[in-house]
Amino acid sequence: MDNIKLNSGSSHTKLSKTISEYLNIPLCDCILEKFSNTEIRVEIKDNIRNKDIFIIQTGGFNEINTVNDNLIETLIIIDACKRSMSKSITLIMPNYPYARQDKKNESRAPISAKLVANLLEKSGIDRMVVMDLHAQQIQGFFDIPVDNIYSINLVVNYLEKHIFSNLSLTQRKDKFIVISPDSGGIRRALKFSKSMKLPSLFMYKQRNYEISNTIDKIMLVGDKKIINGKIALIIDDICDTCSTLIKSCDILKDNGIKEVYCIITHGILSGPALDRINNCKIITKMIVSDTLPQEKNCKKCPKLEYYSIGKLMGSVIKRITIGDSISELF
Repeated sequence: MDNIKLNSGSSHTKLSKTISEYLNIPLCDCILEKFSNTEIRVEIKDNIRNKDIFIIQTGGFNEINTVNDNLIETLIIIDACKRSMSKSITLIMPNYPYARQDKKNESRAPISAKLVANLLEKSGIDRMVVMDLHAQQIQGFFDIPVDNIYSINLVVNYLEKHIFSNLSLTQRKDKFIVISPDSGGIRRALKFSKSMKLPSLFMYKQRNYEISNTIDKIMLVGDKKIINGKIALIIDDICDTCSTLIKSCDILKDNGIKEVYCIITHGILSGPALDRINNCKIITKMIVSDTLPQEKNCKKCPKLEYYSIGKLMGSVIKRITIGDSISELF
């Protein structure tokens, strides 16, 4: 572990500090700033020659930087590490940017997730760590190792501590049901329902790709009788504007669901998302991870709660360094 250097981007400094404290390794002294014309300047003050560098940067946005700003900043940090003769460069990017653009939905459309993969790989990284990829095939966009870390154990531990602590297995089955909001998330929901020993159903949604964030149709698939009077646990990887989520909640309410707990890995929560959550009476809790910063969102939305991935990411870094199995973590 003596050869490790941690370098934080500006997208999620709290997560970087959590990982740093867990590993007891200080973050590199690094200048990250913008010129008046918005070009990004990076300067690493520490000596990183022949060091194993772990860059911590997530695909998020805030009042200062857009997703694209953070992506370019990442590329520049990688280039700075490469030109400083680092031994290896591993990118810890829990939320992969452009993950939802992983295929061609229309003619003459790009595959932006593949383009991002090309940019990151060509910039000089040796390994990549992400969490709950929106589409598994994104791993195949790279010709370097990509570790897709699953959040399921963190979610289960959070629910066991904060929601299921006083309930027996029979009471859980009678009270809760797992819902996948679309067919793409069925495997994730089934894995979760198996772990928690809960029944599950899924929803089918038909998108209108001519209009962004628009759903033409949502249908509930399965035995609708088993959901009456229960609390739905909606399991999904990404929630952005919450338009689809609210429609799903309305359908569940029409079919007898009395409450909804939304469990999301990447809480983007842009635009009117927080207002929609606050105004949706059937949503009791919105539980997300901190793959993206959530402190300001929590102040605006009392229903929002989050769990930390910092220690898990720290354990991944430690296992990569000493050569232990990563899959044992999840």
